[in-house]
Amino acid sequence: MLLILKSLGPIDWFMVAAWGIIFVVTLIIELETADLVTIWFSLSALITLICGVIFLKPLYQILLFLVLSVVLILATKPLAKKRMRGTYVRTNTDRFIGMVAVVTKEILPNEIGEVKIDNQLWRAVNNEGLAFQPGEKVIVDAISGIKLVVSKIDGNVELLKK
Repeated sequence: MLLILKSLGPIDWFMVAAWGIIFVVTLIIELETADLVTIWFSLSALITLICGVIFLKPLYQILLFLVLSVVLILATKPLAKKRMRGTYVRTNTDRFIGMVAVVTKEILPNEIGEVKIDNQLWRAVNNEGLAFQPGEKVIVDAISGIKLVVSKIDGNVELLKK
């Protein structure tokens, strides 16, 4: 067996190290992100590293890595996305989106304030860098966790969405 491996040529340790580095870097990126971003490249780099140690010449290693990456992405990404995509559960708070709220505690840029909507007090933020004073009316753009994301009312929105 060793004779067969030796006949295939010397091992290119530079390429083996490169695949090892690519594997580690893409694995770290994958572990730091919530989405499947680089797992396919990690798997391709690992398989290419093993093949590089055993027999493949550098050009074939690169081709193997590219082909494996494309095949893995095309074959598994749709399945993985479908599996990871949670079902969106609508709640009764979704009805607040588009409604007008009254500021009860000052909302400063990038800080949490408070608004009253439908006789309920909610924590609120504004991502546009605007400040709102108590008594001002704002419109709810979104819900982020337990906070409402609000913005300045434009034109006749107040009349339309009470």
